[in-house]
Amino acid sequence: MALSVNTNVTSQTVQKNLNKAGDSLSTSMTRLSSGLKINSAKDDAAGMQIANRLTSQTKGMTVAIANANNGSSIAQTAEGAMQESTNILQRLRELALQSANGDKSDADRASLQQEFTAKTGELTRIAQTTTFGGRNLLDGSFTNQSFQVGADANQTISFGMTDISATGLKGSYSEASVAGAKMQNLSATTVGSVLTGTATTTTTTTLAARTGSAQTGLQTGGSATASTFVAGDKMTVNGKDVALTAGMKGAELATAINAADSTVTASFDNATGMMSLSSASTIALTGSGVAKAGLPTGIAAVATATGSGVDSLKTGGTSVLAATDKITINNKAVAVLDGMSGDDLASAIESADSNVTASFEPTTGVMTLTSASAIAVGGADAGKAGLNAITSPQTTAATSGAPLSSKSAMGAEGGISINGNSVVWSATETVEQVLNKMSAVVGIKSATINDEGRIELASKDGSDIKLANSKGGSLAQLGLAAGTSQAKLTADTSIELNGVEVKFKKGDTTDTIVSSINSASTGVTASKNDDGTLKLFSNKDITIKDGSAGTGLTALGLATAAQGTGKTSATTVETTVSDLSILSAADSQRTVQALADAIQQIDTQRSALGAVQNRFTSTVANLQSISENSTAALGRVQDTDFASEAAELTKQQTLQQASTAILSQANQLPSAVMKLLQ
Repeated sequence: MALSVNTNVTSQTVQKNLNKAGDSLSTSMTRLSSGLKINSAKDDAAGMQIANRLTSQTKGMTVAIANANNGSSIAQTAEGAMQESTNILQRLRELALQSANGDKSDADRASLQQEFTAKTGELTRIAQTTTFGGRNLLDGSFTNQSFQVGADANQTISFGMTDISATGLKGSYSEASVAGAKMQNLSATTVGSVLTGTATTTTTTTLAARTGSAQTGLQTGGSATASTFVAGDKMTVNGKDVALTAGMKGAELATAINAADSTVTASFDNATGMMSLSSASTIALTGSGVAKAGLPTGIAAVATATGSGVDSLKTGGTSVLAATDKITINNKAVAVLDGMSGDDLASAIESADSNVTASFEPTTGVMTLTSASAIAVGGADAGKAGLNAITSPQTTAATSGAPLSSKSAMGAEGGISINGNSVVWSATETVEQVLNKMSAVVGIKSATINDEGRIELASKDGSDIKLANSKGGSLAQLGLAAGTSQAKLTADTSIELNGVEVKFKKGDTTDTIVSSINSASTGVTASKNDDGTLKLFSNKDITIKDGSAGTGLTALGLATAAQGTGKTSATTVETTVSDLSILSAADSQRTVQALADAIQQIDTQRSALGAVQNRFTSTVANLQSISENSTAALGRVQDTDFASEAAELTKQQTLQQASTAILSQANQLPSAVMKLLQ
């Protein structure tokens, strides 16, 4: 090698090696400090790309695992709510089965319906309030939702849930129904008690300048043209014999009574059949002819009273009354005015006591007071009006205890209700006229009075007879009582339902008929409509025909339904839980069917949720495995091998130190030329 000054190749070579050692040392230090083998593309361009892809994959998988876990949580939340919804549906089904039983009354079913309605409302509330992170899950809005369960696009799992509220849960029932017509062989009968009069009491006081008389009147139910007297019949009035003759008429009897006792005045009204007796004293009747005449055997004693004259109150006279005068009627003050007339006084008496009726005859100056009880007149100034302090006599009016005929007058106004229809009468209408009104009521076949004097009501077309008073005591006037008489079969009969004969006995009510059908193994359920007709229903076809008796279909109003083949095919009806009811046996049967579909609807959704939960679990496990392996691969690609890199660091440090020392020596080589020049 030539010795030169201008070019120091050796130094340059050492410098190159020193720089190389420095670069390698820097690289080693970077790798050791960052822990990464690839810190820039110059380190390993291909490796960097692989590392980036593996990084995206592992980070994406971490997110996907969280997404899958969230999806699983949503499914678990929804299924928990569905479990409670299923419990509610099961309870609704229990209520429907209870209501379908024949021992339940309308009131029982109404009570069951209250819980049924409340549970149905809770079903809807659960659907509307079940949420996850603010998202409603069960109200029908959470449908076909996608969950990103992979590191790359479109790696999803989708699921959703339908509306499980009462309106969203749907079901169906299969039903065949037969509507019956009016029942021809069922009739209700009501028989009243014997129609007899009841005693009534009025008090009449006549106050004038004479002795008032008490009058006893008797109303008979006998005929005005004929009687049942026969030879040998006896009758006495106050111990005196009355001359009776066979076939004696009412007017003739009155004449005979007057002839027997002059203190008694008897009269008979041919138009009304009314016998009236009056006397100033007690009337005692005895003998076999008394009952035949429709008269009571005796009447309570009657008192008499004396009133003073009231001439001073006559029309045209001079009134002696003043506003300061004190007069009482039954201890109640009468409002007296200055110069009060007789008519005004009568009005004031009635105003003081509404139980007293007062009338004044201006031409005679007679004041008459009438009441249903005793009349007591008092007050320091009663004498001015001719009303001396007295207790009035009683007048007893009695209706005979003999049976009333159809021609007898009712004697008092009245009003009743028959099956919700009003029947009213006046006091002058006869029993026959009232019976005609009753016969005209819808569902009533006849209203008659029998030989015993009892009213008989009979219904038609299977109608019950429901009686009620619209005016107090009116039914008692007719010898009837409030209540319901059920229609009953008039003869034994039977029908055949789906090949099974169901027999009924004479006297069976509609309720008994319904119970007999429901107890038979026919697959058919019967119910009674409000109008008394039958309704049959089943979830299968209904075949109906006459039984062995041969008259059952007509008797029960089912003849029309059995025309042709007698078969009614079942149809399927769609419904929702919110539309279901258990207020009748038929509704309850429909509800049981529909709820089975609703329960199945939730079960199907729960099965899907169970499947998606298992799918999410598998997805998470797989993602975790892939993520683990991808992370390991990423480490192998980009992580620093510290053992190898530490050795490289030591090597480069040694080389750098050696290069530095040699460079110093190489730089001294040109100085050797100076030594040659010396």
